[in-house]
Amino acid sequence: MKKKIYIVWLIALCMTGCTEEKRPEIVINTEPPKPVTDVQVTNIPGGAILKYQLPDDEDLLYVKAAYSYKDGHQAEARSSLYCDSIKILGFGTEDVRTVELRAVDRSNNESAPVSATIQPLEPPVNTIGKTLELMPDFGGVHLYWKNPERAEISVILEKEDNNNEYIPVEIFYSTVVEGDAASRGMDTIPGNFRVYIQDRWENQSTVLEGTLTPLFEAQFDRLKFQALYIDGDEPTAWGWVLPQIFDGDLTTGFHTAQGTGRWPQWVTFDLGIKGKISRIKVWQRQEDWEFRHGNLKHFEIWGTNEVNQLADWDVWTMMIDCVSVKPSGLPMGQLSDEDRAAVAGGEEFICPPDMPAVRYLRLKALENWSGGDFFHIMEVEVYGQVEE
Repeated sequence: MKKKIYIVWLIALCMTGCTEEKRPEIVINTEPPKPVTDVQVTNIPGGAILKYQLPDDEDLLYVKAAYSYKDGHQAEARSSLYCDSIKILGFGTEDVRTVELRAVDRSNNESAPVSATIQPLEPPVNTIGKTLELMPDFGGVHLYWKNPERAEISVILEKEDNNNEYIPVEIFYSTVVEGDAASRGMDTIPGNFRVYIQDRWENQSTVLEGTLTPLFEAQFDRLKFQALYIDGDEPTAWGWVLPQIFDGDLTTGFHTAQGTGRWPQWVTFDLGIKGKISRIKVWQRQEDWEFRHGNLKHFEIWGTNEVNQLADWDVWTMMIDCVSVKPSGLPMGQLSDEDRAAVAGGEEFICPPDMPAVRYLRLKALENWSGGDFFHIMEVEVYGQVEE
């Protein structure tokens, strides 16, 4: 039988009109709880799930697991008395490890340890690292990776400097399934690059290295852009006119009317100069409108040089199929920091390199995030090789 020590708190209130108050008894014991039993291990990528039978102790509070996960660093995971399992994550290798389970009661007494052997499956950081691709791109380099389990990762790009040391160029934080990112603003000279994946426990994948030469790229001068109004193009609404998508101001944009029944809708503009498109950047309406309302979810970019036949779809070439992806995958109206950052930085859509040089662009809206028959867009930037 557990030994009990009774501590009774008495508060004497000496002020006039106050009465003596007696607080509830707090029971403290010195006898440890019984240990967990029937431990079963399920190994998972980068960790394990330990399922067990809880001890029959009325003052049981939680079960804790103690283990070492990196360079001897000690860690601990806990699970309440309402759960019969503990999930352990953060291992960067598939090495066999020992985990000690202890039951803890409300008096902070710990049971005798119960050891369990785990062998984590290949950690996500390594699985994702094997899918890394590093390629030259216009004005920089482009990275691709696959993250089917949506693990929280950092993709770290480094470049060799003049001292033959690799320094970080850019870090991309991501949870998307099909990941890609570009680092730009580089000269068109060969450079040595490397990239690797890191998780929140600072485990790192194998480093991918490559010598790449960024392709020449320039931003098309938006001051040369001009809105066109072709038969069939969608008119403006709410005073949000087409020239505002290339005015450099993210607080102004273009908006079409709701409830017209016309869908899909499109608008046309002149780049002012012919050039080969490498990519476009498009900004959604922000301030809690991200990934909802009339922001575009699916649209196409078409191009042509036939100035005298712009109303005829036969002269247009579909150049980029643009699908907006919400990084978090959360339901409409719910936003993560990554969602907001993706919109604030502009969504980037890559043009295949075999597309022709064009002067006129048409944006054809196919789906907005609310499923309606209207759209709004705040800004568009165009990049590529301008023909002098």
